[in-house]
Amino acid sequence: MRISFHDASIPTRAVKRLKQRLSLKESQARQITSEVFGYRDWTDLHNELGSKAASALDEACDSATLAERRKYQASQLLASSVDLHGESSDDFVQWWQPSAAHPLELGGGSTATPFAGSKEDLSFHEALSTLAEAVHHPVGDFEHALITGIHRTENESLLKHAEAITDELLSGNRNREPEVARRLLEALASRGLPRSILNLSTSLALGDGGPKDEKRATDLLEQLAESASTPVDLKRIVESRLGPAYALGTRGKTVSQ
Repeated sequence: MRISFHDASIPTRAVKRLKQRLSLKESQARQITSEVFGYRDWTDLHNELGSKAASALDEACDSATLAERRKYQASQLLASSVDLHGESSDDFVQWWQPSAAHPLELGGGSTATPFAGSKEDLSFHEALSTLAEAVHHPVGDFEHALITGIHRTENESLLKHAEAITDELLSGNRNREPEVARRLLEALASRGLPRSILNLSTSLALGDGGPKDEKRATDLLEQLAESASTPVDLKRIVESRLGPAYALGTRGKTVSQ
């Protein structure tokens, strides 16, 4: 399934979002994006720009076509073997929306706001949109809108996007703002997002961005270890941090029960 483009604007934006979300090198992000669009590589994609009628973007597709497209894109993403940090390829493509004109919007062309109409709701969406395009802009300038939005939104795509921006603060893909990152992690962890809970535990253990609290850090790790919703790869990290004593204690509890 090959998607044709008049120019490189949509593919370039897809590369940027993928690169930022997964902390990839430019070359790797370009290769994966090319494959998801049905091309051999970035050169193959560029050579075909403008040579054929442009394919419809996601918003112009009917539901069956869009579902088929997303299924193909997810399969190509899975085949690339890139680390999705515990997300399924289907869920990741649902967030990434590489062939959408407006990837922060859901629903294949809906121009409605992501959730109903308060000033705080709209501020959250605007903050995410601005930060997606302005990597060097201080995240702290949008902290209130982000935290308010994280606490109140029911839009999973926007919640994951807020988590991705926080990940970028932690990974160094944005300017360091440790106090802002800690407060965003607290908000995201309160929504039960496993990766953010793990990152919050790390921040608490190191005292990064706020007071050190080793007991709470361990409590969060135990919460993740015992949760059925924690992805397998994250659970391995958690159990390695808790150490063999925790594993032995868990087995002992199971036996005694």
